[in-house]
Formats: sequence, C-alpha cells, structure tokens
Amino acid sequence: MKSFENVYYELEELFIHQLPLYIDKINKEYNDGIILKKFENRKLEEDCIKLPSFKFNLNESEYSEKDRIIENTIFTVSFEIKLQENEKLKIITLYRYLEAMQKMIEETDSCFIYHFFELKENLLKVKITL
Repeated sequence: MKSFENVYYELEELFIHQLPLYIDKINKEYNDGIILKKFENRKLEEDCIKLPSFKFNLNESEYSEKDRIIENTIFTVSFEIKLQENEKLKIITLYRYLEAMQKMIEETDSCFIYHFFELKENLLKVKITL
C-alpha cells in the first residue's frame, strides 16, 4: 500500500488554498444573491469552530477485484460541511460548495484520480486512486 502523505499534501493544497478561488468563481457565475463564504479552516485536520467549515476524515477503503489485480491504492476521505444553523437555502448552498469542489478537481493536474461518490446531507465522500 502506498503512502497517504502525498495525497494528504495535495488535498491540503486543494481544499485550503485553491478552493477559495473556486468559491469566488461560483459566486460570480450565479450572481443571484446566494453568496458562498470561504471555509474558515486553515489546516485540513482542524476542528474549526467558526462557520462555515469542514471536518476532514480518512475512511477505510474498499477494493474491487480489478483494483487488486492492477494494484491500485485507494483512499476514501470525507468532508463534513458545517454551515450556520439558520443558513437559508441550505441545500442550494451545499450543492454549490460541491460544484466548486468538483470544478477544482476537474481543473487540477494531478497524478491521483478523484471520484465524488456520496453526498448525504452535509457529508461528501471522495475516493482517491493512486
């Protein structure tokens, strides 16, 4: 199994440094009064009390037979997005954050393959293949 360290550093670069730029792009693209705020996190693994923020977790990964044959290394991470309790239009806000994250991943030149595979309430799960 390959090291998670390189994946971690890339995720930190993406979600801490690059994501704010994509949040700005989404705000400009829609320009409908729903303004996404930048996440307050300053590190990937930080219990941030200011909102909006996210909680990062490394989850256990499941391997298919194909992954074992090809010898892929797979990591599954999740981001729990925390919004204000009284956030208006919470579902739209969550989906716009997701859209910003997807655009960021699509435009990133990476040797890893990212796959968003679950969005449940405010929990986003991402599968990363090396």
